[in-house]
Amino acid sequence: MFNAGPYDIVQSTPSMLQGNQPACIKHINLQEASGLLDVAYLSTAVPVEVGGEWPVHGVLYGPCKRPLVCLPTQLRKNSPCVNVFYMLDTGSHVCELGPTAFSALGAGAVPPRATLATINGVHCHVNLCAHDGNHPDIPVLGADFLTMMSAVLTVDYKLSTVSLAHS
Repeated sequence: MFNAGPYDIVQSTPSMLQGNQPACIKHINLQEASGLLDVAYLSTAVPVEVGGEWPVHGVLYGPCKRPLVCLPTQLRKNSPCVNVFYMLDTGSHVCELGPTAFSALGAGAVPPRATLATINGVHCHVNLCAHDGNHPDIPVLGADFLTMMSAVLTVDYKLSTVSLAHS
């Protein structure tokens, strides 16, 4: 298994290269990213107005410098709104949430395979991350959201920051 795909936040080990373990961001790494984004992962967020707050600033995270942003997310009007850390993935056609994020958003013990969510004030379709995929519990901000918002992604490798603007 080649582990240089879009989800190789952790460094590959020999067992990973033999297919024993997928290369992915571990849930604990998202907790560690809280210090970089100045907000606790899956903490309570204030819902934003329709259309969202722009620009969104984030960081390049991990040894492979993956873009990571924090966006307030809510499933339903009366459900909790939480700070979800999304890995921006222009190669993913849809947004995805893992079981941990779905649980924090009030989805219950069994997360839906797909649903609508409000991400940064924007209604968007989200899928459940594949449990056997490269990122079984890592939220992904996909091309559908980025396209819908006519987003402009600016990456500064020197400062290890990203900015996502709405044009």
